[in-house]
Amino acid sequence: MIGRRMPVRLVVLLLAGAALLAEIDPRPVLGQPAPSGLSPADSAAVAAAMAASDSAAAALIRLQAGDPDRFEFGVAAPEDYFDWLGTIAYRRRVSRDARFDHSLHIELAGGHKDYLTEGAASVYWFASPRKLLRGTGRIRPILEAGFGGHLVVQFADIVGFDDWASHARAFAKMHGVAGLEADLSERWGVALRGRLTIPSHRPLDYAQLVLFFK
Repeated sequence: MIGRRMPVRLVVLLLAGAALLAEIDPRPVLGQPAPSGLSPADSAAVAAAMAASDSAAAALIRLQAGDPDRFEFGVAAPEDYFDWLGTIAYRRRVSRDARFDHSLHIELAGGHKDYLTEGAASVYWFASPRKLLRGTGRIRPILEAGFGGHLVVQFADIVGFDDWASHARAFAKMHGVAGLEADLSERWGVALRGRLTIPSHRPLDYAQLVLFFK
């Protein structure tokens, strides 16, 4: 894509061409028999080309309108006491400017190991560079950075006693995320990403595989 206005201009041209054809021939463009002068093979080729044009126009309109909201269900491998965490998240792109797309990401995570159970609620605000991430195909890169606020609650089973101890803390940190995502269908897809946290003594503190639904 060259510039931000190119998809809009292309969609306008496609719509103008469709309107012109509708004035020449008042029948609907799709689902009508081919002109009598065409052979069956030519008719099938014309129908396929028209369907591909409609799909391309719809994809451009969806791209210009922005990514839809999506829900994510995943598993994460953190660099701490727990081996695995289960995650569920909601993600929405809330704005865009000339250089960045801005997204809100809300995530719940939980895990259990031995005597310790942990749950966390996180809210992220991410910005991703538009010029660097131009992928519009089924496989796209992920590169974003921003701030995250976290509330973590831990419950510990006191060994030898029928009792629990709990501890909660809240904190905010900066995060960077990189990875890949791929569409499996119009509504389903998968993403694999790693997270960098600052300040942190670990270079990569979180790796995550998610299934998302748009």
